Amino acid sequence: MTVKPPTTVGELLDWAREKLAHFPEPLREARQALLLATGERHLERNERLSPFTRGRFRRIVEARARGVPWPVLEGVTGFLDFEVLVPPGVFIPRPETEELAELAVTEFQKAPKGARALDIGTGTGVLAIALARARPDGEVWAVDISSRALRAARRNAQRLGVKIKVRRSNLFSAVEGKFHLIVANPPYVAKEAWKTLPSDVRNFDPKAALDGGKNGLYFLTRLVREAPDFLVSGGVLLLELAPSQGERVLAEAESTGKWRECSVLPDLSGRPRFFRGYRC
Repeated sequence: MTVKPPTTVGELLDWAREKLAHFPEPLREARQALLLATGERHLERNERLSPFTRGRFRRIVEARARGVPWPVLEGVTGFLDFEVLVPPGVFIPRPETEELAELAVTEFQKAPKGARALDIGTGTGVLAIALARARPDGEVWAVDISSRALRAARRNAQRLGVKIKVRRSNLFSAVEGKFHLIVANPPYVAKEAWKTLPSDVRNFDPKAALDGGKNGLYFLTRLVREAPDFLVSGGVLLLELAPSQGERVLAEAESTGKWRECSVLPDLSGRPRFFRGYRC
């Protein structure tokens, strides 16, 4: 017997719920797909959609069923009080990084007029953009080794009307001068933890933005060792890290003899998440 393909909003939502049944809230997922396909929030269940719109809806649902994250499907994601474009192959900002941004903005606002800030591994540019929005009088650099990420950061800054200096750099390799603030959400996933990551992270975020080496500390320890050469006296380094890495990063910082008032701050869930240290 031939099964009639769904054509109305109600039929399409019912079909999508079955496709997305492995998600905790399949109906919510289906409605989000419908909004993305149609641009309409309020549609009657008996309303018929055009063949083009039905095809778009089905493709979105099938991609979501495979685990494609919503920011990749939508091409945008929210961060603090603004939105950024998230092209394929660029790291998707996470809620923890919003907390890092708030810490960085607080520190940057304490700096003198014309202060300089550096965002290492900028990705979509969210940290640099947040800093530039908070301090239009400052100079904000955004560096990354990925040309794709740099294009995204530059475009997002232009869309939001903020000025940042975008440069390709492997950590500090192309950085010039000294800064009042250095902030980074570096790759910090340990090799043994890779398989425990959600499938959407493993499959859709660039591995280079996550892989922190055997124990996840490769970039964190490099930043702690190298950042003092690029900070003014009293300048601050802020890093996002895994909860299990805080003590190791603190020990590394203390061994350099170049930091004071080092601490690991908790995220909103109470987990140790952010390193903060001030240049001696």
